[in-house]
Amino acid sequence: MRKAVFIFITFILVAASIDWIHSCADLKSHKEVFVRYLTYADMYEYRDKDYDYVVRVPSFFNAQSDSLQGEKGRMRFEYGDQWITLVIESHVMNNNGMSIQAGKDSLAQVLHATDSTMGKDYFMLSGPQYENGSRIEGYSYYTKVVTNHKLWFVYTMIYPDDYKNVLTRLFKEIDDWQIWERSHL
Repeated sequence: MRKAVFIFITFILVAASIDWIHSCADLKSHKEVFVRYLTYADMYEYRDKDYDYVVRVPSFFNAQSDSLQGEKGRMRFEYGDQWITLVIESHVMNNNGMSIQAGKDSLAQVLHATDSTMGKDYFMLSGPQYENGSRIEGYSYYTKVVTNHKLWFVYTMIYPDDYKNVLTRLFKEIDDWQIWERSHL
């Protein structure tokens, strides 16, 4: 009888251990969890009250309150945890009478752009992220600037380099961005 109880308890412990090991194997990396959030997140539209332009960001990003913003037309959204920080921000600036080409060239130099493209009424820049003249290791930016008369509307994402391949949805959002609301399917 004692042997049967011992064998039964041993069997239960072995089965529980196997179940525990199997469940640990199903744990996802933080990157996989983030991709799942990003894939299924609703995209919220935020309208700037000063210039009436619209940006769309994932619902799990936190909007920085207007009281923290020092200038008109600026919106900032952040997602951060112990592994990564992602920033999406938009602002409006005066183009000082510059053409699109001159503006692209000027901002590309200031922002240390390594890649740029230009369209009829916009240009795009990307490159390593700098702050106060120093490179922020492991981070890059992706920016679209849309011109409208004497104003430039700027939409930027600052992201960790090792997450670039999973941010396709956000890159597309910036690529397709128009400064005023558009219809969505």
